[in-house]
Amino acid sequence: MSDDRFDQRLSQFRDAVVALKLALAQPEDEFMRDSIIKRFELSFETARKAMRQWLVDQQEVTYESTKKAVMDAAFKTALVTDPDLWTEMTAARNDATHEYDKAKAIEIVALIRARAVAGFDALLAKLEGR
Repeated sequence: MSDDRFDQRLSQFRDAVVALKLALAQPEDEFMRDSIIKRFELSFETARKAMRQWLVDQQEVTYESTKKAVMDAAFKTALVTDPDLWTEMTAARNDATHEYDKAKAIEIVALIRARAVAGFDALLAKLEGR
């Protein structure tokens, strides 16, 4: 049962990253920037769910563990190896979700292009290999 749940979470994460990459491949305008940010948010949330499920299956955390506890366990188990990037991605996700500012949106998309996709890809590779 747990393997099925993990496989589902991993598939959702993989699909979200594919959708993000499709948006990033389009010419950027305000509409596409909003799409990129929304797809980043979905990728981020599905990443956290996949991490949580894997960590629950490994008995590193429980379903009741906080998001911070999940991230701490992901760092401890080397599931995530760049805590600075994930801290920056968490801040970007929170900024994008709670307010809209054009300059901030441009900054978030720059982070997504420069580093976030690589962070998602690295996590996907680790989760798929485990």
